[in-house]
Amino acid sequence: MDLNFILQAVISMIVITAPPDPAKIVFFNTTIERQGRARTASALVVSGVVLGILVGASLVGKQLLELLGINLDAFSVVGGFVIAGMGFEMLYGGAPSKAQGGKTQAEGPDDESGLILPLATPLIAGPGAIVTIITISSGSNPDALLAGLIGAAAVAVVTFLSFEWFGGAISRLNPKATALMVRIGGLLLATIGTQMLLGGLKSFFAG
Repeated sequence: MDLNFILQAVISMIVITAPPDPAKIVFFNTTIERQGRARTASALVVSGVVLGILVGASLVGKQLLELLGINLDAFSVVGGFVIAGMGFEMLYGGAPSKAQGGKTQAEGPDDESGLILPLATPLIAGPGAIVTIITISSGSNPDALLAGLIGAAAVAVVTFLSFEWFGGAISRLNPKATALMVRIGGLLLATIGTQMLLGGLKSFFAG
């Protein structure tokens, strides 16, 4: 078992979904308060939907790519490029990238908002997270699928803990501290994405 690869997958998924993001915590708190929902039950709903989306993408993503005739190594290159791009956007902007639902998050909840849309997706399990987990799960590493599933489970656990236990403390963080955390996460994401891109290029030309 490639523990280093699995650890990278878990870090990538948690960074790109960013459940403990203070803005997402505020979004969650505002939604449940407005709708009179219980915190624990609501956190379970969000984490369950996130888990379902990511596990589904992990399990069928590779088969879908093969059905469409898309080369997996080429997809790894493009996926790595997208992930690195999101990382650089976070690094220099100090805020979640557009692919992470940053625009929707900044607008805040409206009268139509709920726990599933737009919180579970696209704010947490958004396009960036789906691309990332398909890239991880369809890779050439023998533990690729296992890494994707563990990454999905880790995101679900962190999502539940963030909304259930850490909500109050995280939502009171200084904005500068929040921006610093996002930038550090962006640096990690850019590095991991670049590594995926280079690995995909190597496999593509080797094949």
